[in-house]
Amino acid sequence: MNFLKNKLGLALALAVILVVLAGLGWSSHRFNRISLCTSCHEIFVNYDEYKPVGETSKSKEDFNPVRQPDPGLFNVTVGCAECHAYPYEEYRKSPHFDNERGVKPGCVGCHAPHSVYQFLNWKFFYLNKGGYGESPFHEISSGLRDIPEWERLRVELAKQARVQMVAENSARCKNCHKPDGEWFKKLEPHTKTEKTCVECHYSIVHKAVEWDAKQAGNSAK
Repeated sequence: MNFLKNKLGLALALAVILVVLAGLGWSSHRFNRISLCTSCHEIFVNYDEYKPVGETSKSKEDFNPVRQPDPGLFNVTVGCAECHAYPYEEYRKSPHFDNERGVKPGCVGCHAPHSVYQFLNWKFFYLNKGGYGESPFHEISSGLRDIPEWERLRVELAKQARVQMVAENSARCKNCHKPDGEWFKKLEPHTKTEKTCVECHYSIVHKAVEWDAKQAGNSAK
C-alpha cells in the first residue's frame, strides 16, 4: 500500500474508483434501454407502445402519476412485450392502454420489473439441460407465446402478482388513482372498506382469474 502514499498512487486509485463507479452507473441504466434487446435480436413490438406515458403531477384530481416508475438498480424494464406476447395483447385491449386521458402505466407501472439476476439466470445459466436442470426460460417464453400453455400459466402468475400488490398495499395503483382526491372519496364503496385496491379491482387488464383468498389477502367479494 506504499503507492498510496504518493500523489501518483492516489491519483491512480481515484481514477480506478471513478471508472468502476461510471461502469456501474452505465450498466444499471443499460437495462432500461431497448438497445438491450437489439444487441441480440430484432424487436417485434415498438417499445413506445408499452412504456409508461404521463407527465408527473401533484394534483390529487387527475390521473397523471405522482412519480415516474423507479426501475431501481440493475432491473430490466424494456422488452416486456417481446416475451410476454399474450399478456401484452390483453393489455392493449384495456383502458390502461387506450383511454381519453392519454395516460399509460405501461408494464412496469403495475408490475415489478425483472432483476438482471432473474433475467440472466433464466436466459443463460440453464443451458438446455445443464448441471442446474433444464432452463425455465424456454418453458416460460414459449408458454407466453402459446395460448394453451399461457392459459395454464396465467393462474399462478396472477396469484403471484396479486400477492405482491397486496403486500405493497396497491402502491402502484395509487400512483395514478390517488386516494386523497375528492373524486375517490365520492365513490361510496371506497369509504366503507379497508381492502386495498387490487382486492376489488382485479382482472381489469388481463383475462379474468378467480381471486384466491389464501394467497392474496382477504376475500374480494
